[in-house]
Amino acid sequence: MKRDGAEIRKERIQEIARNIQKQLHNHGELPLSKTLAAFQYEFGLTKEKLTEYLEILEGLGQFIVDKQYDFIKRVSDE
Repeated sequence: MKRDGAEIRKERIQEIARNIQKQLHNHGELPLSKTLAAFQYEFGLTKEKLTEYLEILEGLGQFIVDKQYDFIKRVSDE
């Protein structure tokens, strides 16, 4: 079975979501810039592409991304 670009993109976004959710469960809050750098290293994606993925996941209500204060946090911490 040949995987197309959309399928690979979907899997990558889902993997990033799982990774962030696991880290948020353990730490409650993550530094945005360090998280982006770690994913750049792991996946070889640009900061812009990863930011796009995080915005998609934030739009789905998975977590909150605060660019001004440089963190990612759980939605339930309000």
